[in-house]
Amino acid sequence: MMKISPISILLIIFVCGYCSGSDWSQWHGPNRDNISVEKNLLKQWPESGPKLIWSVDGIGIGYSTISKIGDSIYITGTVNKQGMLNKIDLNGKLAWQKPYGAEWTRSYAGSRSTATIDGGNAYVMSGLGEVVCLDRESGKIKWSLNTFEKYKGRVPFWGVAESILIYKDRLFCMAGGKNASIVALDKNSGEEIWTTKELSESVAFCSPILIDHHGKKQLVTVLPDSIVGIDVENGKLLWSSPMAPLMGPEAERRGKGSTAATPIYRDGCVFVSTGYNFGGAKLKISADSSTATVLWKNHDLDNHHGGVLLIGDNLYGTGWASNTKGDWFCVDWETGKTAYSYNWDDNKGSVSYADGMLYCYTEKTGTVALVKAKPTGFEMISSFKITKGKDEHWAHPVILDGVLYIRHGEALMAFDISAK
Repeated sequence: MMKISPISILLIIFVCGYCSGSDWSQWHGPNRDNISVEKNLLKQWPESGPKLIWSVDGIGIGYSTISKIGDSIYITGTVNKQGMLNKIDLNGKLAWQKPYGAEWTRSYAGSRSTATIDGGNAYVMSGLGEVVCLDRESGKIKWSLNTFEKYKGRVPFWGVAESILIYKDRLFCMAGGKNASIVALDKNSGEEIWTTKELSESVAFCSPILIDHHGKKQLVTVLPDSIVGIDVENGKLLWSSPMAPLMGPEAERRGKGSTAATPIYRDGCVFVSTGYNFGGAKLKISADSSTATVLWKNHDLDNHHGGVLLIGDNLYGTGWASNTKGDWFCVDWETGKTAYSYNWDDNKGSVSYADGMLYCYTEKTGTVALVKAKPTGFEMISSFKITKGKDEHWAHPVILDGVLYIRHGEALMAFDISAK
């Protein structure tokens, strides 16, 4: 029998622990679907809510969520008009707060971008279009590039809300310039690799996804006027579907939706939604990635910016009745039919998932609820209100390592939801 030294055993434990799958290195997690693989979580909370383990104040105003690698949590915020990247340990101690440049100070001031952690770096995009690479241990800036200045794009009305996507040696982001709606940069230097020569649309608020469709790696995102699939190797436009037919006649009368919700991909199909009462739609990408055909439209699930989840064969999220109101919906992935609708005190909001349950967080009242993920109805098991922080409750919940992370304004809270 082969003998294993104590040092080797420790190394195996360290590697297995580091690769445990509990990291959350980017917007909406490893697969950008906001689905946590956590198990053994509470199926009911105490009347006052789960136990608050710790909270951190002073992270800066903003609406971004956490990223986590190993024993470090990263989150952006705005302090005195400057964007700050915060590094926090798992006990809630602030290790440092480092500036990355000027941040958005107009409509709903504050940081938007969730940090993307890759290797030894942290990448953020400011509301003004500044892409910044920082050392994730020290917070020192390695390089930065203002994409709107370089590519002559126009900053959108509510600022840039995109969280950066990285694949291999390249970083992808919107730039909104002529022949450069989207650009790929070298993640180590910020140098241009390609631009979308066939696209000159301005910037939307959507964070993209990376898909593998019949062996073709492509970036899928929503621009103001179209849904697109881009070849990640060369920036070639593979397919495009105009937004107007999906949004219907009201789009011509009232303008465009917010195009903030991250697309969902499964089995060759993509779901997108825009908010503002325009609805959502499922499209099928052709096998050769040359076209995308609309399979169904659903007027109810027109998600604003709270996100949509695909759990099993059901889509969950909120619709739009106004900028502050909306119902909660479940829609069948295959047919596009609404399985249920639920009015929760006229509150729309964000939704996350773990261990068979939906974690719903209302925008207006700041109520967090534990809801069964099932298509037969909105069955709320427990709820509690967030009392720390101020301004809009727009940051999406994150569930990781038996902990529920909630960000509200300048406050980050960690709640114990483990059943162990």
